[in-house]
Amino acid sequence: MRDLQHVTGAGPARLPPALAGLMGPLAYPHPVDAVELLETPISWVLLAGQFAYKVKRPVRYPFIDLSSAERRRFLCEEELRLNRRFAPALYLEVCEIVSVEGAPRIRLRSSGPGQVHGGVLEHAVRMRRFSRREELDHLLATHRIEPLELETFGRHLAEVHATLPEAQPDSPWGRPGAVQAQLIRNLMECAEAARDLGTAEEVLVLRQVFEQRIGAARPCMAVRRKTGRVRECHGDLHSRNLVRLDTGLVAFDCLEYEPAFRWIDVADEIAFLTSDLAARHCGHHAHAFLSGYLARGGDYQACRLIRLYEVHRALVRAKVAALCAAGLAEGAQRQSLRQEHLRLIAHAGAALTPRNPLLFVMCGLSGSGKTWLARLLAERLSALHLRSDVERKRRAGLEPLAKSGSGLAAGLYSSRMNARVYDDLARAAQDGLSGGYDVIVDATFLSREERARFAELGATLGSLAHFVCCQAPPAVLRARVLARARAALDPSEADLTVLEWQRGRIEPFAADDPFDVIYVESADREALEKVLRRTQQPPAREHPAV
Repeated sequence: MRDLQHVTGAGPARLPPALAGLMGPLAYPHPVDAVELLETPISWVLLAGQFAYKVKRPVRYPFIDLSSAERRRFLCEEELRLNRRFAPALYLEVCEIVSVEGAPRIRLRSSGPGQVHGGVLEHAVRMRRFSRREELDHLLATHRIEPLELETFGRHLAEVHATLPEAQPDSPWGRPGAVQAQLIRNLMECAEAARDLGTAEEVLVLRQVFEQRIGAARPCMAVRRKTGRVRECHGDLHSRNLVRLDTGLVAFDCLEYEPAFRWIDVADEIAFLTSDLAARHCGHHAHAFLSGYLARGGDYQACRLIRLYEVHRALVRAKVAALCAAGLAEGAQRQSLRQEHLRLIAHAGAALTPRNPLLFVMCGLSGSGKTWLARLLAERLSALHLRSDVERKRRAGLEPLAKSGSGLAAGLYSSRMNARVYDDLARAAQDGLSGGYDVIVDATFLSREERARFAELGATLGSLAHFVCCQAPPAVLRARVLARARAALDPSEADLTVLEWQRGRIEPFAADDPFDVIYVESADREALEKVLRRTQQPPAREHPAV
């Protein structure tokens, strides 16, 4: 719940007289021992027993007008509608606050009309209550969450995004010109808010490069809008709006009051959380979240825009920190907000800094350990891991672990399908590298032609391609392939017949291949360090291991 502040000495004085009785247990249709009141700039939140009731305050700000009872009711309905997409277990219903014998009472719609005197006083969103300690910002601060949980959430978010409504061609949402204006306007607002902290210049120094990047990104924004990547998203996806339930992390508290802030490119939604995590020095969590999202949804094109939107989201949060600090006397609270403000500006600057990303091409037969090593490398470098087995299933509309029933060199594994899969991998690698991400492409790469294509791709984008050739003795290859098939927990469908087919068709690297080749025994734990050392020194030709 947006920027909740505990109300010290909470009591009836914090609520208007007509609602003051909600601080008593008798106001609720379920057992309540005591009621706790929290408030945000736009809401009162009453914690009562196992439930929370969120009531819109009758306030008016430049960004929202809640002075009308009808508008407050409408936004309660919107809050329920939007949040049930992301957290259906938390958001239960919109209920009425009615007057019964002169006292306010919560009336559930499911309980029927009941006896009411004085009509409906207000509406409230009824939610299941949860512990503040389980919100993601607390979990991160207390080191109680592993990156794997963020990866799982990323996969879940990709599934939710795929179901959200798309912006229609005639709608105003996501138009590149409007997005550009909004992003620059936010930077200038951040600079203006920063004057009170004496940090306006630190913001303004980013403007020129930011404008250049936005201008260069406009064609990509237009393509993504046309292809349905602008959707009705959460709109406020940062670590204070994620909570761990029994089922894992879920997002709550969608931005209900301004459609323009939630009808956005899904890349912008992703960037809100990755930016927040990175600014909190939780880079491994950010990488895990992004990896899970991309592996599930396959929207690697988003990588072209994520860092740009990370700048925007960091500046949004920096602006909020500056506005919260405005008017505070010098002291610990103001200093803390100033530090947060500066931390976010520094993150925005880092996201604008040009990078020369690395391209790793993992080569080798089935069972050679390509994927094992690729995963280690991706985790160490926060790199994107593109796997042919996963992309092949995605192209066919299959789940990663589904069996295609394809014969040898047929169906999903025909030469025609292979060519399409390598096209997909090349396109995704280009998207990732163009966005400044290190990329690992994980496939057999049996032919010289396939390898040469990716070497050329890296050269075109200014990224040296490191070819990591994974090897293992024939007996080890067979044992691994058999074990993997028995476990049925891997997207690969290779069996011993496929392995032998690959062995008969692999084209070895040639001595005159114009790219860096690193030969590794994948069973060796030193393989990872060997590959990493090579990236820190000039490439040299290496003879195959015997």
